[in-house]
Amino acid sequence: MSEAIWLAIVLPRLSTDRLIRSGSAPEGRPLAVYAKQAKGFLLTGVDKRASALGLRLAMSLADARAMQPSLAAVEAEPAEDAATLDHIAAWCERFTPIVVIDAPDGLFLDITGCGHLFGGELALCDMIVTRLQAQGFAARAALAPTPGAAWALARYGRAREASPDLVQTLAPLPIEALRLEEAPASLLRRLGLKTIGQLFSAPRSAFTARAGEQAMLRLDQALGRTPEALSPRRPAPPVFALRRFLEPLFSVETILIATQALCEDAVQRLDVRGAGVRRACLHLFGVDGRDRTLEIGVSRPERDIKNLMRLFREKLDRVAENLNAEFGIEAARLDVVQLERIGSATRTLATIEETQASTEKIASIVDVLSARLGPKRVLRPKLAETHQPEKAGGWQAGLGAVDVLEIERPPRDGVMRRPFTVFTQPQAIETLASVPDGPPIRFRWRRVLREVARAEGPERISGEWLGGALTRDYYRVEDKEGRRYWLYREGFYGEGEAPRWFVHGLFA
Repeated sequence: MSEAIWLAIVLPRLSTDRLIRSGSAPEGRPLAVYAKQAKGFLLTGVDKRASALGLRLAMSLADARAMQPSLAAVEAEPAEDAATLDHIAAWCERFTPIVVIDAPDGLFLDITGCGHLFGGELALCDMIVTRLQAQGFAARAALAPTPGAAWALARYGRAREASPDLVQTLAPLPIEALRLEEAPASLLRRLGLKTIGQLFSAPRSAFTARAGEQAMLRLDQALGRTPEALSPRRPAPPVFALRRFLEPLFSVETILIATQALCEDAVQRLDVRGAGVRRACLHLFGVDGRDRTLEIGVSRPERDIKNLMRLFREKLDRVAENLNAEFGIEAARLDVVQLERIGSATRTLATIEETQASTEKIASIVDVLSARLGPKRVLRPKLAETHQPEKAGGWQAGLGAVDVLEIERPPRDGVMRRPFTVFTQPQAIETLASVPDGPPIRFRWRRVLREVARAEGPERISGEWLGGALTRDYYRVEDKEGRRYWLYREGFYGEGEAPRWFVHGLFA
């Protein structure tokens, strides 16, 4: 397995660059962004012109205006800056699916195994910085085997890539390059420690006790001695395939050819895992910076390229008019968002007549219809193990996992205990019984009085103990015209309110 390669990006003028790109900044004047803090109004961002005039971050707004009366000062908008950083992170997903937001002005990209698609890791680093600058964002970036080392080089180093010896790379950098909070950083400066190299010779146990654990933890993370957990902007897919194109793609036919190549790459990785696709996303990255996403799902693990391509072709045919790839597609990535192991019994081994629908054929039809009509419009019946008959049946998405319940054997006497037609909401009836706890001798339903010729029961169904439902006694009754009903009494006589009667279903 290849060594991890992290790319850290810093956008030092994100807040001012956002204002300039949106046209909200006054032209021809130095620009600064300020925010109210404990010490008053302080500068949190300055553009290139203000920086050249001597304005710095954390300077008070009053001092800045005294130095430069023509300064254009705008109050900070952290939410807008965060949204802009998120948009840049989404744009970076065309290079790798693992993008981590390092608020308020940084990003981490795990480019392990992706560099060869862009001419190497350094070429990819230069490409990202160049394209961000072309979009109006000042940017710096650096490469390292750990996120901490890449962060330190991007913000405080001169090299774009860490040397094989991380100790030598980090030693001359200031202690601020360890991503320390203000309190431990101030303590280290008071102790006379200014560079990371001075921490290497410090007694570890005594140093940790005096300066706290954060400095040593950050040092170990930067050197790769301690793993660092980062949360990607989106969950990293277990399997993905990425392709970059020398020339932008414009037609659906060329996009389908590229999609097939991505499917072949992904299926090779799935073969190693012994798994198949359950849900996959195709990301088409346009030259205009937009991301077009097509998602497919299958009802059972799928590893056949032809079947996957049939679903993507259905999706592309539907959205071809709205794809709007005016400037072309420059890269594409296929993410296997959900996979499932393929067992030995997933394929039918016995020969089935063509007049019958096999499991594979049914699954294929469900997949195609879901891709064409939408996953919420194709449903399959679902059974639930519950005491209440009206909740025992329902519908679920056709692409969902199929619940296999044990099929109940029919009674030996051939008499159906439950009807095929069951009302979702039982309908109230008026009854007259010969004995209080017995079946009715006549009942009125839908304004029609019906005489009972025979009755069987009861079948007692107790209410769910958490729900507090009343006990039901079900009867199978037949009127003098031969129509058969499924009736029940809710509750018992002599206990609180009088019991009520309902018709719940009809026998054929």
